[in-house]
Amino acid sequence: MNKFLYLALLAGCTDSVSYVAGFSPPAPQAGYDRLVAPPVLDVQPGDNDNLCQWLADPSDSDRQVVDMEGYQSQGGHHFTLYATSIHEKVGTSRICTTDDMLSVNFVGAIGGEGNGSNVVKLPDGLAFDLPAGMSIMANAHYINATDSEFDAQSVVDIKYGDPAHPLPPVGFVAVNWDGFSIPPNSTYTSDAYCTSTDKLSFFMWGNHMHEYGSSELSELIHPDSTTEMMAMDMGWSSEQTFNTPWVKWDPSAPFIVNPGDVFHLQCTWTNTTDQAVIFPAEMCVGSGFVLEAMPQAVCGASAAPTARPL
Repeated sequence: MNKFLYLALLAGCTDSVSYVAGFSPPAPQAGYDRLVAPPVLDVQPGDNDNLCQWLADPSDSDRQVVDMEGYQSQGGHHFTLYATSIHEKVGTSRICTTDDMLSVNFVGAIGGEGNGSNVVKLPDGLAFDLPAGMSIMANAHYINATDSEFDAQSVVDIKYGDPAHPLPPVGFVAVNWDGFSIPPNSTYTSDAYCTSTDKLSFFMWGNHMHEYGSSELSELIHPDSTTEMMAMDMGWSSEQTFNTPWVKWDPSAPFIVNPGDVFHLQCTWTNTTDQAVIFPAEMCVGSGFVLEAMPQAVCGASAAPTARPL
């Protein structure tokens, strides 16, 4: 049987769902809706499967996600939830593509087999927006470090906000650099800059690259030329493309960016192909969530510290 099984499981309906052998997640808490991911069959010893799985069709109204919990079976590494503008039949499970990464908004994540914790717990009174017309897709990662094959599966329990009383959404800020060209068969480093025009209170920040990434740092350069590190990933792996290595700050003491502060990204890649690699096949991005309820903001960075503003 094909290991990437295509099933249409009704989102939120758990009465008739059967799970793979050895996986028996507890029932969802009151007020949480369960989404059941399609199983991944016959995960072989040594397999390292990173899949995009569609869990729910688009809604015709805006919603908010205020919390989530979930569970993974044996081999689970992470299960990250996104709102996506790419629509596939519920139950579709396939290898993720670059287009998938360009079409998503993060709405939550859990990590690891037997672990029901939300790895991105929002501050009280805030929510992730789940816009109308967006499907719910998960990135599921399973690793078989045993000597025997097994079947794998995940579930996620979502607590939606009250549509009659919407909460302030968390703000999302990204710095994107697309002015690089990675030469063939070489290691290459590129720097990018973006100046903030607003005060921003970050409680999460993470770097983002693709499969040729080697390392990335994000730092803040203050007007007096002092710097503060935001995130440093010195051993990038392609698995991190859909599993952001978030740096977190307590919402009561967020990482503050003031007007005039400059975001600096430095990305290094190792191109093992015989052709140059450019955006969007590769990326150099830093992004995070802020306490300010603001629209999504993306700065197209530049190669000089006198960068265009955010």
